[in-house]
Amino acid sequence: MKPLVKAFFQKGLMAAGGGPVILAIVYYFLEKYGVVASLSVGEAVRGILTVTLLAFIAGGVPVVYQMERLSLMAATLIHAAILYADYILIYLFNGWMKYSHVPILVFTAVFFVGYAVIWLFIYKGVKDNVERLNKSMDGKGA
Repeated sequence: MKPLVKAFFQKGLMAAGGGPVILAIVYYFLEKYGVVASLSVGEAVRGILTVTLLAFIAGGVPVVYQMERLSLMAATLIHAAILYADYILIYLFNGWMKYSHVPILVFTAVFFVGYAVIWLFIYKGVKDNVERLNKSMDGKGA
């Protein structure tokens, strides 16, 4: 378990460096669409710290795929649930999304549809590469 914790922290710290960049993009669009006109120092600091935490968790959580006891489906469900909680809690905490049924339902639908589409593209790409490797190895070695 220790190697997984170490990998989580290493990957999380690498991703956390992108947190302020993500925040700059979020604040840009919030300002562009009239959601935020100006920020106090406290709001800016809270945003920087929480998005850095968001990026840290999002960067580290893929270690669930290294847990050999978990099936691919279980690891994917854990990964999706942690990312969903990470994003929605940070968005609500920072006031980037209203705490009401419609925004939460829209966010949930967009998140899980987007997650499924991305996951399927990755899965198909890996599957195609494995099939290609298997075909290239037919009749060779072993």
